[in-house]
Amino acid sequence: MKKTVKIIALMLAAVMLAALVPAVSASEGSLVALGDSIAAGTGVYNANKACYARIVADSIGYSYANFAKNGDRSQDLLAKLFRDDVASAVADADIILMSIGGNDYLQQNLPVLLSDYNNGDYHHLDNIEANLKNNFADIIARIKSLNPDVLLVVQTLYNPRTDALKDFYGEGVKRVNRVITGYLADNPGAFELVDIESVIGNNAAFIAVDTIHPNAVGHRLIAQAIVEYHNTIGFTTSTGAQQNTIGIDEIPFVSYIIQFFRMVADFIARMFG
Repeated sequence: MKKTVKIIALMLAAVMLAALVPAVSASEGSLVALGDSIAAGTGVYNANKACYARIVADSIGYSYANFAKNGDRSQDLLAKLFRDDVASAVADADIILMSIGGNDYLQQNLPVLLSDYNNGDYHHLDNIEANLKNNFADIIARIKSLNPDVLLVVQTLYNPRTDALKDFYGEGVKRVNRVITGYLADNPGAFELVDIESVIGNNAAFIAVDTIHPNAVGHRLIAQAIVEYHNTIGFTTSTGAQQNTIGIDEIPFVSYIIQFFRMVADFIARMFG
């Protein structure tokens, strides 16, 4: 009986942790994801297997590494590119997917920004945009110095809101995308641009319950847009996203339940171990 309980506990723990362990597979190349929580896969519980970057990697048969992190701003990504592990991965990558800029606004004092916006005062927003513009240029330069031949794919930011804050968020989105498209206009060919705003922007059906990040469907749509773009430029013959693992929407209450069962499984394993 004791042995049976132990086996059940270990099996339960293994199932709970499976979504957190990246799969390792043979590959033809290397895909690296950089940036913020969107690139990290927030909005999908099993992000390591079902975020858009992983879906793209699986679709084209590439290995996958993700250095994106929740809350990272442009200055955080720039600093991260000087870490040995990140620099090495970037130098060896065949494709880099990057999402950055949103947190440059979201990590600020939003009530102050909103008050200024409603009063027609844009000086804080202007300063944020100017800082992002400088950091973005330095990020591209650093990536190119590490890997001049990499296929660098930058995506536009989308507006996740459909409520009373839609216009306010839209102002930040407009400014982030202006930095991205402006750099590309001044530096043609510096990177490939995929318009995600037109794919999931202003559509609550593709946004997680946190009203910020893509949900599982949103991540799949982003992956589909990127794979289709790769096909358009002749980088791959894949015409659609091949998702090996179905994404599970990240819902706070469900996450708490899963965490509880993990704790129970760990307790049982310890008691009968």
